[in-house]
Amino acid sequence: MAGVMPIPGISNSSSVILAQSKKKKKKKKKSSSKKKSSSKKKSSGKKKKKSSSKKKSSSKKTTQKPKNTINTVAMADELYSLTGQLEASNKELARATRYLYSDESKKKVVAIESRPFFSTKDYELDAQRNPDNIQVQRRLGLHYESKRDFEKAKDIYLTQITRYPQNPDTHYFLGSLYATVGEYQKAQWSFDEALDLDPNHKATIETMSLFGQTKEERAFSKGILLKSSQKNPDGPANKLNIIRDRINQGNYAEALHLSQDAQEKFPTHNGFVFLAGKAHEKMGHFDDAKSFYQRAIKLNAKEKEPHEALANLYFEQGKYVYAALSYSDVVYVHPEDQDARYMQGLSYFNAKEWGRAAAAWEDLLTYAPNNKLVRNLLPQTYYVLAVENNRLGNPALGRRSFQNALSVNNNSYEWLPGAMATLGKYYREKRMYKESLSAYQEVLELRPNDASGYLGMGVTYWKMDEKQLAKASWQRTLEIDPDNNEARSWLVLSSR
Repeated sequence: MAGVMPIPGISNSSSVILAQSKKKKKKKKKSSSKKKSSSKKKSSGKKKKKSSSKKKSSSKKTTQKPKNTINTVAMADELYSLTGQLEASNKELARATRYLYSDESKKKVVAIESRPFFSTKDYELDAQRNPDNIQVQRRLGLHYESKRDFEKAKDIYLTQITRYPQNPDTHYFLGSLYATVGEYQKAQWSFDEALDLDPNHKATIETMSLFGQTKEERAFSKGILLKSSQKNPDGPANKLNIIRDRINQGNYAEALHLSQDAQEKFPTHNGFVFLAGKAHEKMGHFDDAKSFYQRAIKLNAKEKEPHEALANLYFEQGKYVYAALSYSDVVYVHPEDQDARYMQGLSYFNAKEWGRAAAAWEDLLTYAPNNKLVRNLLPQTYYVLAVENNRLGNPALGRRSFQNALSVNNNSYEWLPGAMATLGKYYREKRMYKESLSAYQEVLELRPNDASGYLGMGVTYWKMDEKQLAKASWQRTLEIDPDNNEARSWLVLSSR
C-alpha cells in the first residue's frame, strides 16, 4: 500500500537491520575501549600512590607529590557521558514498551485482575480448620464459583443446608448459585426457603432488588420479592417492588421520592440507594446518579449491578477511561461476565489506550474464543500499535504487533479497512491531518465504495479548512449511503 501506513515487517529490509546491528556493535566497542582506558588510568594512579607512600616512609622530612596526578575532570566527563547514554537507553526502552507488553507481563496483569490473592489450597485449608464457620465455607464456595467449578460450590452449600437447615443464609447461598447458572426454578425454591425462615432476609431481598437485566430475570426477581411482600407488606421487599414498577412505568420522580423515604426507614439496604441512582439517571441528573451508584458500591462492593451501572453511565458520557476502570470492577466481581470484558476493551479502545484494549480482549478470548466482534476489533488494535511503533522508530515492536494481528485473524480484508479508519480518526484528533488523509485513502483503496471512509476524509478536510473538498467528500458519502445522517448534518453545517 502507498502512503505513510506501511504494513510492519514488509517494508523493513534485512540490510537496514544489519546496518543497525553493526552500529550497535561499534558503539559497544567504543564504550568498552573507553572503559579499558579509564581502568588503566585508575590502576596507574593506584601504583603511583603506593610509590609515593614508600618515599614518605624512607624520608619523613621531604614530601614529594606524584608527577602525574589523576585527571578528575576527564573522569567526571566520562562518567557524565556514560550516565547520559544510560538515561537515553532507559527512555528508549520505556517508550518502546509503553503500550505493548510481553506475554509474561500480560499473564501477570491477568493474574492481578482475575485471580484472588489466596490459592484454592488456602481456601480449602481454611474451610477444613473452621468446619462450623458458615462464612468461611461461603468464601470457599464463592472461590469455586469464580473458578467456574459450580459442582464443588454446590457441594459446599448443600452440606451447609444439611448442617444448618434453620439458617436462611445457607438457603440463600444455594439459590444465588442456581441464579448465577440460570436455573431459576431451583433458585426460587432456595430463596423461598430463605424467606420462609425470615421474610425480610436482607441478602435475598438485596440480590433481588439488583437482579434483572433481562425480561426473564426481572419476572423472576419480582416473584421472589412478592413472596416477601405478602408476608410483610410494610417490609423492604414490597417497597422495592413498588419503586421498580414506578421506574418501569416512567414515573421517575415518584420512584426517587419513594427510594429516599425507604432509605430512611431501611438505611442498611443497598437496593434503595441503587434504585435512587437509576431514577436520577433516567431524569438526566447524571452527577446525582453517579453519586448514588458510588454510595451503593461503598455499601456493598461485591454486588455487580452498581459497578455496571456506573460503568455504563461513564461510557454514555464519553468518559471512556473511567468506564473501563468500572468495567474492570465488574470483571473482578464476576470474572465470567463476557459482556463486561468486551465493554472494558471497547472503553479502552475508544480512549485510544491500545495496549490495554488488546489485553482486555485477549482475556475475553480465553472465555469466548469465537467472539466475532473481538476477532475483528482486536486485530485493528494490534495494527494501530504496529503503525504507531513504526512511526515512533520501534520496527521490532511494530512487526510483533502486526504478527499478533494476523494470529488473531489472518483474513486482513475483514479488519484492515476498519484499522485504517481508526488510524484516520486517531491522527485527526492529534492534528496530524496529512497522516489522517493517507489513512482514509487506504480505506478507499481497499473498499472504494466505503461511505465511512469518505465521511471521515470529509471531516479531516474540514479541520484543514478545505471546505470545498470536505463538501465533495460528504456528497459522495450520501451518494453511496443516502440515509447517512451524519454526512447530511455536516453538509447542513457547512452551508451556514
